[in-house]
Amino acid sequence: MANTIEIPRENWALYFERLGRQAQTYPVRIEVENQDIGDQEMARRLPLVGIDLETKGSEVGDIEVTVGDADQNFMHHINEPTRVYLMVDDSGNIDCIEIEDGAEGKTIIFFEKHPGLPATALFSSRVESEQPAPGP
Repeated sequence: MANTIEIPRENWALYFERLGRQAQTYPVRIEVENQDIGDQEMARRLPLVGIDLETKGSEVGDIEVTVGDADQNFMHHINEPTRVYLMVDDSGNIDCIEIEDGAEGKTIIFFEKHPGLPATALFSSRVESEQPAPGP
């Protein structure tokens, strides 16, 4: 039975930074669900470059998901994100990340055919004693 874990807003930046280090180059699929365009697949089996929380400028608080390789790059911008969830499989590995936005839309980042990306390895109760998460 899969579990859902909500990432508190105050932990988004740190979590995305750790996830980017741990999961960089993992193949992902990005799907967007919203009322304006319906359900759309935005990218398929492209390596994750990073997920970043904007901390400056007019887009502060927005999230950018970047995927790609030498042949193609794609960046998906999420305006006014409201909630971030991890969907974790029975083995404790991340199946996908769901990001809800202020327009009642959702971006879903699926980790495809990964060797196992442990959800708990990316959490830490103490930022100042941060240790790198174990490799997959």
